[in-house]
Amino acid sequence: MGGVAQSAQGEGERRIGGRYRLSTQLGSGAMGTVWAGYDEVLQRRVAVKELKVPPGVPAQEALDMRERIMREARALGGLSHPNVITVYDVVDVDGEPLVVMELVPSRNLAELISLQGALNAQQAAVVGFATAGGLRAAHKAGITHRDVKPGNVLIGDDGRIKLTDFGIARNVADAPMTSAGLVLGSPAYIAPEVAAGQQVTPAADLWGLGATLFAAIEGRPPYDVHGDPVKTITEVVDGEVPRPRGSGPVQDVIAALMVKDPAERLPLDQVRARLRPLIDDPDDPSFPGSPDSPTLASAITLPTPPARPAPAPRAVTASQAAPLAAASAAPLAPDPGPLPAPLAASPGPLPEGFSTSGTSRSLLATSSEPSLARSIGLVLAGALVLLAGVAVGWSAVRVAGGQSALTTLNVTLADTPTTQHRDAYGFTVPVPTGWTQYRDEPADQAPTITFVSPDGSEALAVSTAPDMAVARTAPGAQDAVLTTVDSRPGAVEMTWSDDSRTAWRRIVPSGEEGQKAFWTITLTVPEAAAGSASKALFDKLADGFVPA
Repeated sequence: MGGVAQSAQGEGERRIGGRYRLSTQLGSGAMGTVWAGYDEVLQRRVAVKELKVPPGVPAQEALDMRERIMREARALGGLSHPNVITVYDVVDVDGEPLVVMELVPSRNLAELISLQGALNAQQAAVVGFATAGGLRAAHKAGITHRDVKPGNVLIGDDGRIKLTDFGIARNVADAPMTSAGLVLGSPAYIAPEVAAGQQVTPAADLWGLGATLFAAIEGRPPYDVHGDPVKTITEVVDGEVPRPRGSGPVQDVIAALMVKDPAERLPLDQVRARLRPLIDDPDDPSFPGSPDSPTLASAITLPTPPARPAPAPRAVTASQAAPLAAASAAPLAPDPGPLPAPLAASPGPLPEGFSTSGTSRSLLATSSEPSLARSIGLVLAGALVLLAGVAVGWSAVRVAGGQSALTTLNVTLADTPTTQHRDAYGFTVPVPTGWTQYRDEPADQAPTITFVSPDGSEALAVSTAPDMAVARTAPGAQDAVLTTVDSRPGAVEMTWSDDSRTAWRRIVPSGEEGQKAFWTITLTVPEAAAGSASKALFDKLADGFVPA
């Protein structure tokens, strides 16, 4: 359990790091125990996650467990977002890491579904909108969660939503931890490519979000073969993708996320854009002005926590502590200032021009004054002219910038700074600064090196193909038309679109007969934002591609 010093302040109470008092055990999971604690320095309640190494575990596996809990701490320590659990500190106690996190009285989404049944469309939209916001922040930080599921989405007693349990999260800079063939994640929610042992990319989190929303509106996981994890994983890889009943924006988002091809999944920005209209007020009053923190307070009636004499956190069961995440009490509302002075007993006489005979009040128009209706009409006409001017200006600016006038999505422009990436696989390509590299290196296929934009909506992929037929193969590219590239002999380009994505691909002969017959350079962007700006970016990146 790790040696934690016994506090002299009370029986069963411990003190670590010279400042944290641990008291109640909140719950226990496969990798650790979570304690309620109190930070004596900052005088706030916290949760402390303690590593639990079962007896008889080999030394190397125990070391991996310690590294995994530190990986979670590092992942969360680099994030600051209202929909992600915050890590405050890591304390070393006799060589064992204890992670200090925010404490939130809450229950996870899996338990909420089991208690009250499936969520309605509005409730699911709030969950999806908030969770997508937390995932977007993680992906921008280069972190893939890798285990998005209802048990890792917390619903606070005040309605706030928190994404938690980054215990198997992976930063692009981290070295691999797991041995070959070991799959980490929950079988019912794991992405098909992860279940098949392929490279994990942020797209795996998109599948997990879709599967989580599926469970939210159906009241059951998308995959579960008689509780057998091996059969369930096989069904995830080889079976048909389940679809939720009914129709609507939430069902459409689920269908666009639960796509077996990772490159075809709906980007997080579009997830949020499609779900936002279902939410009455996306702004969380706990975080004024932030569109990233909607709550379920108005959509779900949460059970009132039991009364307690002291502000100690509510105890939870071991199943509730499965995500091993915690949260803080809701912040105090800001001081509204002094109350306004009371109204006078009599407001005084009415202004000239008003009559109050009987029970009606009317405006007495004169020949020198416009009527109320005419005034309102003039105001509305002026507003419409102003809005029309703004719309025309907005459209003109976006069209001039080579982007669609019908969307607010932004794409990377060709004049964005780039960095030359020299890859060990044998090529050099310019990559927009800030894009994150992911590598997919299956044993029986050519590797694919992908660079993803910070918001996850754009991707540049480089790979090889043994012949032109394979090079032209891509989801949705059956009707693509090839054109020649004058600047590069033997090279051709193809463009295709579907309901959500537009892609450009350049196919370049490698000149190495029998090995790499063709290189493929593919840029994929949201279809709604595709335009000349994205084409210009593609031309710049493809023109800069140099095979070794």
